[in-house]
Amino acid sequence: MIDLPIEGVYSVEERRAFVYEYMLAPYGEKQKLLKTRGIRDDQLRRWKRAVLADTLDHGLVPWTEGRVDMDETSAVARLLQENAALREQIAARDAAHQRELEQRDEELGRQRRAVDALGKAIELLHPSGEAKSSEPEPAAARCPTPDQTPNKDRKQGRNRSR
Repeated sequence: MIDLPIEGVYSVEERRAFVYEYMLAPYGEKQKLLKTRGIRDDQLRRWKRAVLADTLDHGLVPWTEGRVDMDETSAVARLLQENAALREQIAARDAAHQRELEQRDEELGRQRRAVDALGKAIELLHPSGEAKSSEPEPAAARCPTPDQTPNKDRKQGRNRSR
């Protein structure tokens, strides 16, 4: 049962919920439901037309008077149940997705801690801060300078300059 405010000012969701509750009420209980809630017949008719035309959110009431028979009422009940089941499925899927994200965050945290520990270990092995790189040296760095050339190369260099 839905608890509606006394003042007579109802939100869209409260009006929609009351219309569904009214439609699902058994024969003979509908007038009692209206009286206990303090809702007039004409007010309910406008709400019901708007709910069935799906215009309640916009505040529009269709001109046609929509009569609802028992088959339509049971169809509305079935659709409401399906809607609730789908909402539960979405909530379960969202919860599973959230758990998966949390697991990935934990794994990422472990990996970051491992990388940090490896970086500290490398710093300890190379106190100067110059760690060996796995990348090949550039060609310019491999060319010998005149101070590093063997004596044989120096002699050839002198002969050429003469």
